[in-house]
Amino acid sequence: MLRRRNSMFYKLFVSYLVIFMTPLLTLGGIVYYLNVVNYQHEVSEANVTKLTQIRNQIDLELKSLREIVYHLSSELELQQDAAADDKAKLRMMVPQLEAYKEHYPFIDEIMYYRRGDTTVYLTTGAYEYSAFEKGVKGDYDWMGASFFKELNSVSAPKTKRIVEKESALSRSGNVLAFMFPVPLLKSIPQGTVLFTIKESEIMSKFQNFFGNLEAAIFIYDPYYSSLVSLHSNVDFPDAAMLEEQLRMSKGTGVSNVNAGHMSLTVTRMVSEETDWSYIVAMPGSFFYKRVIAMRTLIVCTIIALVTIGLIGAFLLSRRNYRPIKALAAYFKKTDYEQHGGEGGNEFELIRNSFESAVRRNQEMLAQMNAQRPFIKDQCLLTLLKGKSIAADERDYLIKCSNLMLHGDAYFCMALSVHAGEARGYDLGHVVALIENVYFAQDRCYGVEIAGEQYIAIIAVLQEAPADERGRQTEMADQLVRLAKDNLGLQTTVGIGTMYRSLEHVAASYLESTATLLDHRGNERSAIYFFDDIDARQQQIHWFPIKEQALLMQSLKQGDEAVALETLKALLAQMTEVTPSYLMVRCLCFDIVNQIFKLINQMNLHNLSFDMKGLLRFNSLEEFQAGMEMFIVYFCTQVNHYREQQKHQLKNGIITYINEHYKDNDVSLEQIADKFHLSVSFLSRFVKEETGVNFVDYLTGLRIKEVKLQLQHTDKLIQDIVTDVGYLNIPSFVRKFKALEGVTPGQYRQLVGKQ
Repeated sequence: MLRRRNSMFYKLFVSYLVIFMTPLLTLGGIVYYLNVVNYQHEVSEANVTKLTQIRNQIDLELKSLREIVYHLSSELELQQDAAADDKAKLRMMVPQLEAYKEHYPFIDEIMYYRRGDTTVYLTTGAYEYSAFEKGVKGDYDWMGASFFKELNSVSAPKTKRIVEKESALSRSGNVLAFMFPVPLLKSIPQGTVLFTIKESEIMSKFQNFFGNLEAAIFIYDPYYSSLVSLHSNVDFPDAAMLEEQLRMSKGTGVSNVNAGHMSLTVTRMVSEETDWSYIVAMPGSFFYKRVIAMRTLIVCTIIALVTIGLIGAFLLSRRNYRPIKALAAYFKKTDYEQHGGEGGNEFELIRNSFESAVRRNQEMLAQMNAQRPFIKDQCLLTLLKGKSIAADERDYLIKCSNLMLHGDAYFCMALSVHAGEARGYDLGHVVALIENVYFAQDRCYGVEIAGEQYIAIIAVLQEAPADERGRQTEMADQLVRLAKDNLGLQTTVGIGTMYRSLEHVAASYLESTATLLDHRGNERSAIYFFDDIDARQQQIHWFPIKEQALLMQSLKQGDEAVALETLKALLAQMTEVTPSYLMVRCLCFDIVNQIFKLINQMNLHNLSFDMKGLLRFNSLEEFQAGMEMFIVYFCTQVNHYREQQKHQLKNGIITYINEHYKDNDVSLEQIADKFHLSVSFLSRFVKEETGVNFVDYLTGLRIKEVKLQLQHTDKLIQDIVTDVGYLNIPSFVRKFKALEGVTPGQYRQLVGKQ
């Protein structure tokens, strides 16, 4: 669930929902309030207004009853003052009552009773009380003799509800009886006037204002006695409890009442004239029927819009999430996933993966910068040895090494330090000096050659000079002078031929080393050209010095192809310039003699080749065949010997590091001095043999030893760190955490638990 909530799809979906729902719900709330809440308030006000109008109308009708009583009282007083027969006067009461009824149609019946008399006067005529009780009063529960007693004793206006008997033949409904003493304002009334109004008349008033309503209608007198109790199109399961609740309610206006399981909306109004309480109780669903219909419409519209918004948000989220998902899936397929963190969303995975990629790129750049000298040396050695590689591969190697080798002309120089000064001297300083020298637009790059006491230099000229020898002399002379002025060294420089193509750098290198070898006995600073060998050869035309020097140098380098090619050129030149077979034979012996010198110089005394066989030949072809066999064998042995030397050197250096890595003073300079190597050569050699640089290899050994001691000993961490040769403990802890992901203390806890 947490992963789902952290998902970018979930966040996009929620975002779109918030963007869509916020204005929708705000607008929906405003519309709901303006239309539903306000309309509900208007409905309540309208019902209060209708009930007020009904109250006012009933108050007006009750006022009309009082006017009739006042008028009748005045008539009775006039009749009393006149000298006439009382019976005759009372008989005139019937048409008068009938006139009142016709004038006020809401009145059901008007009755006049003179106190002490046994006759009752109605609009239909005068009746003896016994006849009235059996006929007119028979359908209503007038409470027998108490009613007659009440007619004689009423002293103030009184209202009571007369309930229709269940045995009545004609169902006309209950009535309200209004009794007034007449004269009304006299202390001793002479009679009683009774008005009856049917409940159906009151119900018609409510229907006129409320229409075909579903409600219970109640009217209570000031003493909360029920005057009217009507139910229109609605049944209440507990009417008695409802009436009790309504009697207890106070105030006016609209309120809510629960009757059983039914929620009712009650509208209550009190008459200021009579103190009667008018109550209309409707089911809430009927009272707010239009409000509910409007609310249902608005709510359904909002729900429909919300549904559309949900679908739209889902579709938009899925559409916009698709490229994010694809990118996150790509990173999950790679090893960047482990850097993405747990519980993060896709953007965090992408961000962490990108940061990891940038961090790795920076680490790789740092490693490349650290290994750039090694790459540069490898590139230069590849060019000098003439290894056949594709042009694009060669250009890529040059680009990686940051060498600027694009020019119009190239030549090589071999620079050696005089024997007395070279012992124990680091040639890497000379290489660094060369790389920091600028020759106008031209540049020089130097590299140490394994097993040799000279430096090979590639000179790159941006433009081919008209005076090639002059430019070569100028550059070589500047190098000799800088070595003497800055390093105090006496140097000798051999210069090869200048070529226009980078592919011929290897040939120029062989020429420069051959020139240097030809003048190795010179103990003073000097510059020598390979072309000078040609000049000497022209002076001694029968002796091919140039080809012989190239042959010896190629044999020394173990370059079989160049040696075979040089041998053919050498023998061809010998036959061309020297027609004498005896002279050719002497030259062949001289070649063999030079080979013996080379063998002694290289300390290769355990050769199994029949060297004497080289001197036994009867023709130049036999000598050539023997020499070719020797060249193949000798170059193989030279390469094998170099590999052995390299292996022995590797074993010696690696063994020394493995045995002394705990020494706090072990360093690249100290090991280079012990093995009589330059620091730059040793650094390159360790990188070639171990795949990592010296510092990383030394750190790996120390980290491994620390882990073993953390796992198998109880020594303090600072003691372990100092024991493996580290003096700066915080620096080692940071390095340990960078490599292992945990501190030494945490590592000890982890291995302890395991």
